Order: sequence, then C-alpha cells, then structure tokens
Amino acid sequence: MPSDATSNKSTIVKNVTKRLRKAILDGTLKEGDRLIQEEWAERLKVSRMPIREALTQLQIEGLVELVPHKGAVVTPITKDNIEEIYHLRSMLEGLAVEKSLPYLTEEDKQHLYDILIQMETLELTDETNDQYIQLNASFHQTLRSGCPWPRVQKMVEMLGISPIAPNLLIDYYQETQREHRLIYEAALRGDPAELRAAVEYHILRTKNNLIKCMEHMKKHT
Repeated sequence: MPSDATSNKSTIVKNVTKRLRKAILDGTLKEGDRLIQEEWAERLKVSRMPIREALTQLQIEGLVELVPHKGAVVTPITKDNIEEIYHLRSMLEGLAVEKSLPYLTEEDKQHLYDILIQMETLELTDETNDQYIQLNASFHQTLRSGCPWPRVQKMVEMLGISPIAPNLLIDYYQETQREHRLIYEAALRGDPAELRAAVEYHILRTKNNLIKCMEHMKKHT
C-alpha cells in the first residue's frame, strides 16, 4: 500500500500534468513556447519536482519536447495530426485484425474476455488511468496478434494509441466499453469483415470525440 506521502505526491503530479496539458491543448501555450520549470512551480505553488515529472509525462504524450540546453518546448498536437494518425490507424489496424482473426486461438479469445471484464469493472479515475491504458493496449494487441503480415503489425505499433486520449475522453468511457464488447463479440462470431468494420468504427469514433473535446477546451479558455 502506498504511504500517504507517496499518494499525495502522485496526486500533485497528476494535477500539475492536467493543468499543463490543458494549457497546451486549449492554446494558452503555443507551439515553440518554453515551459520554464521555476516559473510554473511558482505559478502552481509547487516544488520543481512535480513540474519535472509532469513534463516527462507530457513528452510521452507528444505535447512537449525536452531539448538539450533549452528545456521543455511545447509541441501541441493539432486536429490535422489527430485526423492523420487515427485514419491511418483505422485502416491499418482494421486490416491487421481481419488478417489476425483466423489465427486467434481459444486461449487468445479467453484472454480478450478477461481484459474486457477488467476494463468494464474498472472505475476510470486519474489514479486508474495508467492501468486502463495498459488494458486497452493489451486488448488491441491481442486482437491483432495472429496477423501474419509483420509490416502491418509494425506500422500499427508505430502509430500507437494516443496517450492523451484516455485522459481527455473519460466522459466517453461507457461508449468506449460498449464498442470493446461489440469488437469482442465480432471476434467470437469469427467473421473477419465484421471485426474489421467494428475496429475501424471504434478508432474513427475515438478520433471524432478527441477532436470534439479539444475544440471544446479551446472555446472555454
């Protein structure tokens, strides 16, 4: 069990990350702006440590770049970035799961079910967000694990799943889980075309909600 001090530190880091993420996504911080740790520590009334940890997380999310001798520089994700990434992913992952399905074993399908149940029973909060990201990635990876085309597999993995999506799309969690169950049921029925269509719809719907969420943030700055 984490100590109260550890838990409090984690909460501070998550709050700082959320504040900085919002400032980047709503346009308060522009592309090329420097994020100076001392300034933000003073502004948010925290030490430099949570600022440093938040910047590491934002680098993973692709929202800042840590440049030698310059520090953290803002590299905001744009609507065009999201359109490109998610359209490519819908096509490539749709193809990967279509090719994968005939090779999935009963053990693979049981594993999909186990992950699905864990996602459906997980209460999504700031504290469980990382766990959900891992479960979601495992669900998608298992679906396409039988794909015999290694180049398609590598391209899907290179595109990945936007790490900012779960943080921004908590309000769509139930909708996402319904789609995961439909994907699982399509896999059980054994129809590759149905599975491909379900996965493509799920990815493109996530794209639309992500864009909607970012535009909403910009309107309310």
